[in-house]
Amino acid sequence: MSKFERIEMVTEQRVHLATEKKDVFRLAEPFSRGLIHGMNAFRTFGVRAASWSSRGMLRTLAIVLLVAATALAGDVPSLSEPGLGSGPFSSMHMMLEKTILKVDVATIDVKVGPSTQEKFKQILGGKPYSAAAEAELAKAAMDADRAVIQLKFVRDVTLKQWIDGVRESLEAAEKAGLLSASVRKQVSEGLPVWFKPVESRGYKNGDRVLYRIEPNQIRTVAVTREGQVLVDRVDQGADKRRIVLTSYFAPGTDYRQLLLSSLK
Repeated sequence: MSKFERIEMVTEQRVHLATEKKDVFRLAEPFSRGLIHGMNAFRTFGVRAASWSSRGMLRTLAIVLLVAATALAGDVPSLSEPGLGSGPFSSMHMMLEKTILKVDVATIDVKVGPSTQEKFKQILGGKPYSAAAEAELAKAAMDADRAVIQLKFVRDVTLKQWIDGVRESLEAAEKAGLLSASVRKQVSEGLPVWFKPVESRGYKNGDRVLYRIEPNQIRTVAVTREGQVLVDRVDQGADKRRIVLTSYFAPGTDYRQLLLSSLK
């Protein structure tokens, strides 16, 4: 088997995987869906039985598909992407500890957009965080129109353990009057479905969960330490982004005080 034939075979396997596991590759976008349909069209018209010239065209397509698939896999939310703030009061960082033994579970980083960064500056008056300003800072964070949140695991965690932690935060947001009981229930019940591709493997040390928050949508990505995207979904509506933000900055969550106190 030649090098090009191996590339063709591997690429077709990847396309087949993307077709079969639509939930995993939910954000294929029209571009990548077009690539899949293009490969199916080649199959339909019997390219495998075509001349060597036609096979050369297929090999070229295979290379293009392989490069495109790699590029799409790398397109995940990033703390350094354009449109976010930079410098003082633009970022927050914390280490999440769970259980009575205070075991480190994950690092959490938040990078906000320029408008929220400016609100933080105005609230703090150019000074470091103070407990007296916590409520006002939290409100500004929950109102953020642009941000990226990254949770990076520093130990292995089962999907159930992670979901239990998210549910605790949702309950805190509901208790604070920031989420309705119906919304909290809907999200809580949806988590095992949305993150089903993670269930058998769990989260490993170095895996990440990322949220890209924009004015009218939020994108959620779960990616392994090797760079494989397990979950990639978009939810439309300003209310959806606020659900995630309140789960981090509502009173009583594990994150609010530690994240806001890291503002400098």
